[in-house]
Amino acid sequence: MLQLFFGYISLMLFGTIWLCTKYLSDLADCKRDVSFIPEIPHQVDKATIDPWNVNDHPIPYVHSYSSKKKRGEPEPLETPVAVALSNDISKSNLAQTDTKHTGEILPVDVNSDDQIIYSPHHLAIVVPFRDRFEELQDFVPHMHRYLKEKGISFTIYVVNQADSHRFNRASLINVGFLVARNESHDYIAMHDVDLLPLNKDLSYDYPENGPFHVAAPHLHPKYHYKNFVGGILLLSVEQFEQVNGLSNKFWGWGREDDELFLRIVEAGYVVQRHGMEIATGYNTFKHEHDAAKRPRDYKRLFGQKKASFKRDRETGLHDVSYTILARHKLVIDDFPCTILNVHLSCDKMVTPWCDFPSKKH
Repeated sequence: MLQLFFGYISLMLFGTIWLCTKYLSDLADCKRDVSFIPEIPHQVDKATIDPWNVNDHPIPYVHSYSSKKKRGEPEPLETPVAVALSNDISKSNLAQTDTKHTGEILPVDVNSDDQIIYSPHHLAIVVPFRDRFEELQDFVPHMHRYLKEKGISFTIYVVNQADSHRFNRASLINVGFLVARNESHDYIAMHDVDLLPLNKDLSYDYPENGPFHVAAPHLHPKYHYKNFVGGILLLSVEQFEQVNGLSNKFWGWGREDDELFLRIVEAGYVVQRHGMEIATGYNTFKHEHDAAKRPRDYKRLFGQKKASFKRDRETGLHDVSYTILARHKLVIDDFPCTILNVHLSCDKMVTPWCDFPSKKH
């Protein structure tokens, strides 16, 4: 009996030491893992001086167009990618059409003596969505009023994730793109529902010279690191296809935009942005996210953390797996949008972190 007692005590001590060691290892793993930083850039620490904060550290911008680079080796990630783009809309790049266009509104050139002029391009605003109806009630009327003054033909697609998996913003954007492309739109705006443009000089024009990042780091109210391409990003149909859309491996919140940035660079594009002609700084947008009411899903399960820092060369637009359960026309204050209820499929052999573990496990 005495031997069994001491054996039991020894086993308990060994188990306690093992659990403590694993806990300390997990804590260390949560710290900044410098081994992956060259692959995926992410937000700098708040204590670090951020040169992209133009309110405190003005920097010169090049006010010129930048043509698409020749395809080849990707540009080093530390190279700044901000390029200014003029927002002047001339009649030379607009064309009159009939009223049977695919946009939701008839955009008006406010500088043309009440003459209705339609853009030759058709924008699809793709909004990845789940349980954000209050924000949607503000977003749809605001975007209609804002884009009508800019003479943009557009349709708002709200891609609502209707399954029980963790939220997958990237896959929803892939689905929205496929629907919009099949309905004669020639460029898209990946657009967060909680980010409303306030400055009338922001460009939502066709991105001829490469993907155009409307919510640039020096304008976005929250994210300011130089390789950030989230919030609002415009891509033509050709550009989105050439980068193969977004990775489908990102379940939960964050990092899918950072991986998209690498796709854009490797495809040979230079991200276009506004320069200092937009002088409203961090007041350029209204950011409506209520973190207390809708906390972000930052959970990293199984091998998800390591995978989220890597370039995904396996998944993208070509293999997004989904079912459109329903399609509805929703009108908010007389302004329409299209709701797509989407069920995403998850291959748990590839991404076992698409669901939270059940309590019994």
